[in-house]
Amino acid sequence: MGLVRPLVVSLTILGLSTSSFAGDLRESIASNAQQQAQASPRKMDKAYLVPGAVMVVAGMAMATYGFLHTKGGEFVSGEVSKEANTGLGAAGLALAGAGGAVLFFGSERSKRAASVTIAPNRLSIAKHVSW
Repeated sequence: MGLVRPLVVSLTILGLSTSSFAGDLRESIASNAQQQAQASPRKMDKAYLVPGAVMVVAGMAMATYGFLHTKGGEFVSGEVSKEANTGLGAAGLALAGAGGAVLFFGSERSKRAASVTIAPNRLSIAKHVSW
């Protein structure tokens, strides 16, 4: 008990005093806004986003239906492999995984794509090149 009280007081003082190290709030907000304006967001192409998202949703719905719904109409109770349609559930998980892969490759491709930003009195084109 003798060590706990000074430790709690020290942590409280440290926690309350860290806001004094932050500096001027207005300068911090201005620099953060400037950094976000320079780094334009790159959007994923809809040719990857829509099919990937549909595949994930449809695959999870198939997996849920296949693993939880039995041939007799009741929910699974004991032996899953005999009562549930595990083939449909596994196919649903495979479809969801394929949809996740499509989303991943679309995300990777959008990182490599050129970014064009049009603003008043400014046009900027950014492309990351590495070899």
